[in-house]
Amino acid sequence: MTIFGPDISNNNGIVDLDEVKAEGFYFVFAKVSEGATFRDAFWPHTRDWAREIGLILAGYHYVRTSNPALQADNFVSQLGDSSIPAMLDFEANSGGIANFWAVLGAIEARGVHVALSYIPRWYWQQIGSPDISGVPGLIASSFVSGTGFASALYPGDHSAFWAPYGGRQPDLLQFTNQALIAGQRLDANAFRGTPDQLRALLGLTPTTDLATAQQHDVPGAA
Repeated sequence: MTIFGPDISNNNGIVDLDEVKAEGFYFVFAKVSEGATFRDAFWPHTRDWAREIGLILAGYHYVRTSNPALQADNFVSQLGDSSIPAMLDFEANSGGIANFWAVLGAIEARGVHVALSYIPRWYWQQIGSPDISGVPGLIASSFVSGTGFASALYPGDHSAFWAPYGGRQPDLLQFTNQALIAGQRLDANAFRGTPDQLRALLGLTPTTDLATAQQHDVPGAA
């Protein structure tokens, strides 16, 4: 089983999460903050909506090179609930791998579990191809061309896009920024597993969010 979910931020405005769920998506990753000062104003609404309707949720922080403690304070304050798993968005202008670990440590010292690491292969190469075997929940990114339903764009469970790097096998794959989801073109991620397996990866209690059959009934996701 492979499940899908969008990645959203203030750049997308309000995303209709009821429609996201109706189209068969199981999870959503949404931006919370960036650096030491920026806070995504759409996050509180997204957070509450996703939890109300049962979408699996993680909130992400775009890592910058500013003081790690200040970045952690910014993220945790805007997150609003320390039980929500965190994702670090580590890409352009995020610094070296030591900065990744410094920000991760500062966030976890404030009681929030960092469960996911978005570290694109291109950025990993740009910073010298460091060992990333120990990062939590690696999300790789390689984009297919075109636009359409996530299920139609997905390159498959055995695609070379899933190839390991830095000593780490990706846990999720962001494979497009042009998936048609809830009337918008959004980033889409794939997870090769069940909703409960994704929950386990995030450190959440297993439960049933959507009927398994729904994924096969709705063309948007799978």
